[in-house]
Amino acid sequence: MSGRTAIIAVIAFLAGVVSGALTYWAYWNIPGAVLAGLGTMAVAFLALHNRGH
Repeated sequence: MSGRTAIIAVIAFLAGVVSGALTYWAYWNIPGAVLAGLGTMAVAFLALHNRGH
């Protein structure tokens, strides 16, 4: 794993945590918050990772 990939993974993870926290705060729904967080992580990671190619 290159340094760039690690940085992207950290950014995606933080984005997912924020998204999950906001979803939980808005809806008080833990499964929904987890899904929102994981979905955001995946989308952010793929978008940032593919942008460099």
